[in-house]
Amino acid sequence: MRPSLRIQSTFYLYLLLVLGLLEIFPLWLVLQGILIFLFFMVFSGAIFYSLLMLATRRDYPFEVPNDPPTPLDPLVYVLIPAHNEESVIRATVTSVLNQDYKNMRVFLINDNSTDGTLEIFREFERKDNRVVGINVPPERGRKKPKALNYALEIISIAFPKPEFVFILDADYIIPRDAIRKLVRIMERAPNYVIGIQGNVRPRNWKRNFITKFVTLERLVGFNVAIEGDMKLNENGKNGGTVVLLRYDHLSSLGFFNEDVVTEDTELWARAFISGYRFWYYHGVVGWEEAVEDVKHYIKQRSRWAQGHFQVMVDYYWPVIRGASSISEAFIEHFYLLSYLVPVFWFSSIVLNSYLMLIEQPPSSIIPPKVSLILALLSFLLFWFSIAYSNWVEKKRMRYHVNWTFVLAYPLYFLIFVGFSVVYTTRGLARLIIGKLQWEKTKRFT
Repeated sequence: MRPSLRIQSTFYLYLLLVLGLLEIFPLWLVLQGILIFLFFMVFSGAIFYSLLMLATRRDYPFEVPNDPPTPLDPLVYVLIPAHNEESVIRATVTSVLNQDYKNMRVFLINDNSTDGTLEIFREFERKDNRVVGINVPPERGRKKPKALNYALEIISIAFPKPEFVFILDADYIIPRDAIRKLVRIMERAPNYVIGIQGNVRPRNWKRNFITKFVTLERLVGFNVAIEGDMKLNENGKNGGTVVLLRYDHLSSLGFFNEDVVTEDTELWARAFISGYRFWYYHGVVGWEEAVEDVKHYIKQRSRWAQGHFQVMVDYYWPVIRGASSISEAFIEHFYLLSYLVPVFWFSSIVLNSYLMLIEQPPSSIIPPKVSLILALLSFLLFWFSIAYSNWVEKKRMRYHVNWTFVLAYPLYFLIFVGFSVVYTTRGLARLIIGKLQWEKTKRFT
């Protein structure tokens, strides 16, 4: 079954279920069920962030060796897919070629660009014999997983098999020791570790209100959610960039799924249910270009939401069954539902506020006042996790968002909850009507 048909079938099944419940039970009882569900979703959010913040205080299950690079190090292929990236690609490739790691080749994958990207790739090919340009044919490209798979097919035929592949998006700049540090960790990692994800930070974070908010999203996402899951369950995530993968494990999974919008999350789910785990290390940072306006923020997050919902529909129960503990099952359950959580929180606020305002509200199993207090406490806990992640970043990296902006977080939080309702609904609607498409993120450089 095609992904769009599977998602449509799931949506209509739940719609029929709700309509059936309305036929069997009175409306007020169905409303009670919705309110109880929203209560527990908000409550689980509070538990999620509490667990992971506590877990971040633990040690990593590995050490980071600082062995110097040698020509005998494992062979690494760096894959950089690019579609119309002439404004950013030169800095990205330069940061890769400046790595202190010796045994690597860099594959620059031109995915049907119509600007000067291909010319820049050819320029690098002429200057450095470690660089290989791959030009993706029109019928195989115009989407990141397709471009990656095409390059991997060429590699499997025409080049020696590497031990690792390093995936990097075209707008990222990495420090000189990035690949060496990730390889050193993976050399000593157990065989069930398929790859290790590095850290991600916006390099244009000071630009405006949007970039500062995106930076706080990144900080809490990596310093609390991903790092906490890594230290609690030895289960990092795959962000699709600044990630080092074992080539053999990736090959055994059939490389990347070309029918999905977010190939990184889908690969994480397939690896998870196959018994593999991703690791994460905060000490290797890839500096990205964040979106700088509301329009492209919503477009980008809508695409991410589409991909996340695809994975949720396809892999929710296999992931839950594949968890090694109750805590891991709970964390991954919340992770798969994460794009819906702001919608649940917002819905809980609206419904319970309405019930408190009407003159004769129906009796509730959970009083509206209790639900509203829980929603407020959940927000305060999330606000604390924002401040905590910012403090961690300052302590580690001497890089953080101005504290005045963090203190003012409640003033603009609801604005971005509104944005999240918009992009979540937009992403879900695109899936339901079968309009699955990859949308390139605009560059602002």
